[in-house]
Amino acid sequence: MKALALKQVSYDPSIFTAIETLDDAVRIIVTPEAGLTSAQRWQAETPCLLELIERWLRPNAMVVDYGCGIGRLAKPLIEKHHCTVIGVDISPNMRALAASYVESHDFAAIHPAMLAYFGSGFEFAMAIWTLQHVLDVRQEVTEIVHCLRDGARLFVVNNVGRVVPTKGGWVDDGVDVRAILKDHFTEIEYGQLSEDIAPGAFKDSTFWAVYQK
Repeated sequence: MKALALKQVSYDPSIFTAIETLDDAVRIIVTPEAGLTSAQRWQAETPCLLELIERWLRPNAMVVDYGCGIGRLAKPLIEKHHCTVIGVDISPNMRALAASYVESHDFAAIHPAMLAYFGSGFEFAMAIWTLQHVLDVRQEVTEIVHCLRDGARLFVVNNVGRVVPTKGGWVDDGVDVRAILKDHFTEIEYGQLSEDIAPGAFKDSTFWAVYQK
């Protein structure tokens, strides 16, 4: 059987780096889908994701929020569960907005290149609507692996197909994100988002999963 050829894309992350305000960030982090506005998705999806994460997270955990955006999940993890969260994001504007949005001494937002300096002491990581957007999934999953201690968990929400940002719009280049995750982790649970936050075809095009190192 021949392997499927991958599309060559001109990766353009400016859609993430050019945001200026919290409203801009919300529209990028949760794009309008299936008749839901960004604001509606933010309000409905955030507590649902938090509930899923809470099943696998212990209080006071050291957490990596990979693709943290403005820290919409880091904030409740700190306030409700007293976690320490290191947010990782490619966008300097997102990182700056995250610092003011989360507003906690138990949070810091860093560039991905800085994550290696923290060693492998984290016991939980999450990547929410992130890995489908990165150029080199295998490299970034490897970086997550390296920051986690043995037995640590990774919670992922992702598109089934890729949505890589290019100057010509979003492109699915054929990379199988879930297969790469399963090369590096043991998948311990896999599911779909509920109909109330991912109605219709949107539900079928996305998944959530929990992995263990």
